[in-house]
Amino acid sequence: MSEGTDVVPTLRDLLASHQGLLLPEPSTGDLDRPISWVHTTELRDPSRYLHGGELVCTVGISLQTAQDCTAFVDSLTRADAAGLCFGIGDVHDTVPFALINAATNDGLPILIAPPNVPFSSVSRYVADFQLGGELAVARATNSLMPELLSSQRRRESVRQLLDRAGQVLDCYFLLDPDGAPDDAAATVVLDGLGTLAWVGSGDPPETAVLDLIARFVQAAQSERNIESALARERVGQLLSLIERRMLLPDALNQLLDWPGLSASELTCSAWPAGAGAVLSMALPDALVGDAPEVCLVLQSGALTETAGELSLPSGRAAAAPLAELGAAITQARIALDLAQQHGGSVGPDQLSTFDSLLESLPLNRLAPFKTQLIDPLEHLDRERGTQHVRTLRAFLATNGSLIDTARELFLHTNTVRHRLGRINEITGRNPMSFEDQAAFAIGLRASDRARRMPGRPN
Repeated sequence: MSEGTDVVPTLRDLLASHQGLLLPEPSTGDLDRPISWVHTTELRDPSRYLHGGELVCTVGISLQTAQDCTAFVDSLTRADAAGLCFGIGDVHDTVPFALINAATNDGLPILIAPPNVPFSSVSRYVADFQLGGELAVARATNSLMPELLSSQRRRESVRQLLDRAGQVLDCYFLLDPDGAPDDAAATVVLDGLGTLAWVGSGDPPETAVLDLIARFVQAAQSERNIESALARERVGQLLSLIERRMLLPDALNQLLDWPGLSASELTCSAWPAGAGAVLSMALPDALVGDAPEVCLVLQSGALTETAGELSLPSGRAAAAPLAELGAAITQARIALDLAQQHGGSVGPDQLSTFDSLLESLPLNRLAPFKTQLIDPLEHLDRERGTQHVRTLRAFLATNGSLIDTARELFLHTNTVRHRLGRINEITGRNPMSFEDQAAFAIGLRASDRARRMPGRPN
């Protein structure tokens, strides 16, 4: 399979990947049409939700007459859909003849999905095909980052850092000052250091992963300058004191020689601990401070584009004058907590949310919601094998929709309604009530936060 966002699968690729998928006899259209995405629907006319190139999946609830079938195929053709995947066994035992006839006339390809081929597997195949490269980078980055940061905190040598990366990716990395071997499949040139080369079997890492390792190699090499590392630690100590109101922000003017302190506003961002050396290289004009549990960065302007290329989670506070630095540091830390949960970078515009509010509150303030609303449900689920918590999560995630919850969990709506009734009986709070939904959401968040605490079982 080719990877990358510029590559899309065809209907023929999908058919070859799923042995259970079938074709009508004879086939009704061109199987070499590319699939842009997969859209599942039971509408008679879903055209307003299509942008072109979609594979439309349906079990035909709305297709009861020949007129229904003709109108449905016509709507897909007008929307330039790539094809139709028709699921049999739920509503129709076979594909309606009128549907096949209409598709043949319009040249719309039909794939048949028996009960053993769920639509979710079709969607997953298309997503993995299109986003394979990005998913590979994300997985490699998520596993690499803790090791690279740990190596940075320990001030390990370049060779030790590369060995850590090689253990994670099951390969070996060379840093050759004279250039990479001729047979190296993946390389990146580091100014002043040589060429970083991948050695291993199978597919080499994506370029973005190699670039990430290269950044940390450069930072590790620069860490020979102990003075700069100690300076970052001193900055981190001073910023931590300001956040705890033990030092006035104005005192930085006397304690630090950084021209940005004279700016009318400063932008504070928080990064994972151990990232100081990498950030100092990426943001040479910033003030970087290494604290034990976080890396803090001050800039006299917005974060540069270079920062967004580091593949590190980060949290950013709103720009503020020096006098408000303590509050900005706290805000940046909260944003970092959110970024470490969801990935990417979280800015001040994302802090006025329900999630950020709950993250900013101490866990003991949320504990009653967990102990009174979630713990009884989790206990019952463990004891009896029920799924009250899973159902509650799905119900809240679908904004309280019974139909969408049932579809998400592959249940009948009456089953979902029964489970919500049991949750009401167990907790004394009604999941159908908006106020109680908020309470349940807080309880779930508190439970998740408690589970993430060091020493707690996952």
